[in-house]
Amino acid sequence: MNASNDKQNPNAPEQEQSENRGGETETPPKRHAIDDGIDSGIKKHRLFVVLSAAIMAVLLLLYLSWITLLEGYAIVIGPEDAHPHATVERVSGIGFVAGTTVYTLGGSLEIEASAPLYYSQRVQLNQQSPPRIDILLEPLPAQLTATTEPALVDGEWRIDGTYRFTGAIAEFELPEGTYELTFSHPFFHDTSTIIEADKGAELNHTFALEPILGRLEIASSPAGARVTINGEEAGVTPLQLDRVGGEYEVVVRAEGYEPIVDTLTVRQQRPVDQRNYQLDLLKATLVANVTPSGGVLVVNDQPVSNPARVNANESLRVRYEKAGYQSQEQTLRLAPDSRETVQFRLEPEMGQVRITANKPAQVWINGQLQGTTPLTLTLQALPQQIEFRREYYRSQRVSVTPSAATTRAVHGELMEEFDARRAENKPLFANTIGIQLLPVQPSSFTMGSPMTETGRLRNEIQRPVSFTRNFWVSEKHITEGQFARFRNAGDTESTLPVTNVSWLDAARFTNWLSEQEGLIPFYIIQNNALVGVRQESRGYRLPSEAEWEFIAKHYRRAARTTYVWGNQSNLREGIANFADEALRGEQTFVLANYKDSHKDLAPVGSYAADRNGFYDLDGNVREWVHDRYGLIPASPPALADAKTDYLGPDSGRGNVVKGASYLTGQAHLLRASVRYQGTEPEGDIGFRIARYHD
Repeated sequence: MNASNDKQNPNAPEQEQSENRGGETETPPKRHAIDDGIDSGIKKHRLFVVLSAAIMAVLLLLYLSWITLLEGYAIVIGPEDAHPHATVERVSGIGFVAGTTVYTLGGSLEIEASAPLYYSQRVQLNQQSPPRIDILLEPLPAQLTATTEPALVDGEWRIDGTYRFTGAIAEFELPEGTYELTFSHPFFHDTSTIIEADKGAELNHTFALEPILGRLEIASSPAGARVTINGEEAGVTPLQLDRVGGEYEVVVRAEGYEPIVDTLTVRQQRPVDQRNYQLDLLKATLVANVTPSGGVLVVNDQPVSNPARVNANESLRVRYEKAGYQSQEQTLRLAPDSRETVQFRLEPEMGQVRITANKPAQVWINGQLQGTTPLTLTLQALPQQIEFRREYYRSQRVSVTPSAATTRAVHGELMEEFDARRAENKPLFANTIGIQLLPVQPSSFTMGSPMTETGRLRNEIQRPVSFTRNFWVSEKHITEGQFARFRNAGDTESTLPVTNVSWLDAARFTNWLSEQEGLIPFYIIQNNALVGVRQESRGYRLPSEAEWEFIAKHYRRAARTTYVWGNQSNLREGIANFADEALRGEQTFVLANYKDSHKDLAPVGSYAADRNGFYDLDGNVREWVHDRYGLIPASPPALADAKTDYLGPDSGRGNVVKGASYLTGQAHLLRASVRYQGTEPEGDIGFRIARYHD
């Protein structure tokens, strides 16, 4: 075979080439570009179909989900004539409106229903709303504007007989319906009309008014007086004039007489207005120059103004008067149409007033101090405000008008401020801070101790005493809390007995308490020292030694006792706060085998009261009493005169201290007759208070 035959012809048929390759595999034929384009188009079409199907599936799924989740509400709008033209709009929320149906995916949705000639209405829809929503719209009112001809600002408008408005132009809102509109005015005939009010309509109406026809009838005495009406001459009296409704300014004049000015009226209720004037003679003018001013000018017993128009050619008694002054009078005669001035200078009217009171008191008159009762004063005959003042007494005010004809008597009955407050049922200040007092009716007894009393001390001098006044004594010691109120410092709630206070501070406390209740303080303290006492005072004080001993061993007892609890020297456990076994080893003396549950001070009232209701007379703290400490010997009790309301010696060193305390550890010192000399505050000395009953 030729070499040329070994080469393949690229343009030879495929079969030949295959045959020329012998048994080799066939090579695929080469594709044309058109075929490739057709294949690409087929693939794009297939992709478009697949994508379109997927989108349709998603949209169908969304639509089915929407249909499943969507909630619909049928909106029915009334009344019937509003329904055809009604519309529904979404105001807020997620959803949409189709005609009168509202769709929502849940949640809250607000819609607004409206129709021509009706008020729109908003409704809130939510999951609790029913599928059908009925909305009844309110119709718009008619707008009525009404006027009159002529325009009158004081006319009255009425709708169906009910007053609605006063004025020249009336504007009304009328619901749909039929109404009667009426206009009234006193100078015109009433007029009315029927108004047909359609919803939303704008209506106008004007009334043409017809005036009332009437008459003015004017007469005078004397007759023949000239009459002008609204400034125009109308004739002479008597006179009759036809007039339409209205007001008319009438002036009537006659020679030698005072003119008369009047207003006559023609109106519906009285179309004829009549007058018969009595003319007064022409007057004169009277002017009074007066001192003092502010009085009353009187002419012929009739009060007049100043200046005054008075009758001419007539005798006039002219008087000027003022309270507290002597009046003056003159007689005058004035010429017609003249002017005359008179002078009045009044002198004060004075009178005597005798002023007394049940207690010497300052007299204040109109806020000025005049002296002390009894007092006689000459005062002007005007209302005088008299005030009686006395320290610690309720002031009293009295009004009196002096008179030149007689002496006035004024008497003041002063009451202590304490009694005045009690009469007003005001509580005692002492009670408000927890201090209770018990009444005591004392009787004569011998204070001190007899020579035969076991344990007696030499200073327990016997002295007969008697009483003329009942008194009160506090049932308990004064506490730290109560004393802190006086000091305005400290624990005001503490119920421990106050201690470490001087006798003078205890006295100051009682004075402070008296002042809180309007009582006269018992103690007179000046320059940090006691300078005296007011024995007549009912103010708070310290009990006297005689009073203290009386309540401790005599009061309501068949016989005198040695101790507060009786005559038994053996102590019952816990009877009072003494130096018990708890203090053994801390001080020299203690009461053997005695226990009272308190090593130190105990709150007041911790132990049982005595037979009369007094607490701690026998223990807890010793007590300041009123008396100065002295050792003045006394005559034997059988021979001595009893001391009345005895308050102790006039002088002495220190003051008396009574009773026992939580530090008292010797039995003989528990006796009620024991007395100590106190000069300084101590940790086991306190006090209780007293005051006279009357």
